[in-house]
Amino acid sequence: MRSLQCVRAVVLVASAVLAGPALGADDARGWLERMGQALETLNYEGTLIQSQGTDVAVMRIVHRVENGVQTERITALDDVGREIIRQEQEVIFILPDERAVMVGARGEKAVGMSPLQQQLGGVRFDDLYYKLTAASAGKLLGRTTHLVTVQPTDTCRFGYRVWLDQATGMPLKVQIADRDGEVVEQLRFSDISLPERIPASALQSPAKLDSYTWQRPPAASGSGPSPPEKQGKWRAVTLPPGFSLKAVRAEPADEDTEALEQLVYSDGVASVSVFVESGVAAAERGEGPSRMGAANAYTTDLGVHMITAVGEVPLSTVKAIARAIRPTGP
Repeated sequence: MRSLQCVRAVVLVASAVLAGPALGADDARGWLERMGQALETLNYEGTLIQSQGTDVAVMRIVHRVENGVQTERITALDDVGREIIRQEQEVIFILPDERAVMVGARGEKAVGMSPLQQQLGGVRFDDLYYKLTAASAGKLLGRTTHLVTVQPTDTCRFGYRVWLDQATGMPLKVQIADRDGEVVEQLRFSDISLPERIPASALQSPAKLDSYTWQRPPAASGSGPSPPEKQGKWRAVTLPPGFSLKAVRAEPADEDTEALEQLVYSDGVASVSVFVESGVAAAERGEGPSRMGAANAYTTDLGVHMITAVGEVPLSTVKAIARAIRPTGP
């Protein structure tokens, strides 16, 4: 049976002292729009720290924009030094410990993105579910900052605190907090530069890739995927407010594994992945919560199917979605 994994790196807490009066939601929304533009249009290079509890990951990020085309290289600063190079058409995963290179299509937005882009790229906070405020804040990395606070209006999602460079709108630190204000995830630059240009050589790996084993995906078929509502055999019959189906992925059974279907539900910011695995032995099924880094997970079963919902949302949200999954047919 294939194992279900959710590897999301996350973070440790730090707090800043507000130095000015709070601003309204319109001001906060304006700052978030500047942030989105900064992530897409700026050249930046820096060291990003991810941690949760005692688990800490450090990576070097180089983000280059040339003629409107974004490329990004992410290097883990550890003993292994795995790399991800996200180019215009494809994503390259370099695994020095396995002397292997895996190449994937860039079509799926989140594939190969830095955690910063995954958390903040293209987010849209719905006024029905998130309350936005902004305030001037102290300095980070020698830069004057603004703090945008995003407070959920219910208990179905986490809140955010984002420290933005006042001059550029670039996020320097991000915290995700639960309803009690406890930080469950943080992303923080320990150093950053925003040069006018970054050479193409900065996006190239120093590894001698000619000696590595390369794995490429099979050529895609001519017909595109059908809409999510037309795919799959499973659905949540009820959902927390604001969440809707965004994607469906299905892997058929083969000689070694059972069929697996993945559903992705989101409110535009927070997302929950639901995995439905068929043919699971009774001894391997069960019901209950678990924690994977900053993500909560809840597993239940329905007949011979094991259902696991996982996401960076409160436990009550993944539990409600997991228990609401039902087959679409007999």
